[in-house]
Amino acid sequence: MSDNEELGKSLGKVPSGLFILTANHDNNEDAVLVSWVSQCSFHPPTVSVVLAKSRPARVLIEASEAFVLNILGTDSNDLLKRFGKPPKDEPLFEGVSVRQGYKDISILEDAVSFLECDLLNQTIVEDHVIYVGKIVGGEILKGGDPYVHIRKSGFSY
Repeated sequence: MSDNEELGKSLGKVPSGLFILTANHDNNEDAVLVSWVSQCSFHPPTVSVVLAKSRPARVLIEASEAFVLNILGTDSNDLLKRFGKPPKDEPLFEGVSVRQGYKDISILEDAVSFLECDLLNQTIVEDHVIYVGKIVGGEILKGGDPYVHIRKSGFSY
């Protein structure tokens, strides 16, 4: 095994959760599956979220300066399938139970919980953007255990 393969396997062992980030600006909505999320401060409570530079949700986050993290559970397979590769010919939230939250951003009612965030900062790191969001609201919905994700390689999703 090459050193690069070994490095990729080792990096892939860094656990992450699975989340659906939702964003809205001027009635334009997006929802994207994300896994690079971490709490990064206690006071104020904040999280960091990383998105590929090519993600359309970026435009909405930057314009509205807000986003919602819907935390997926171990039994969230339907949401994973729906937002992992959403059908292009259907409305974004077709067949999904949602309610409007902070700044009219959709909350997925079948998630374990959610966090509503104001954008505090952002920085570009090569092919991704790190967003830091101050948590302004949140709630347990279905409850249960959050989904923990381990990648086969730290060099790809």
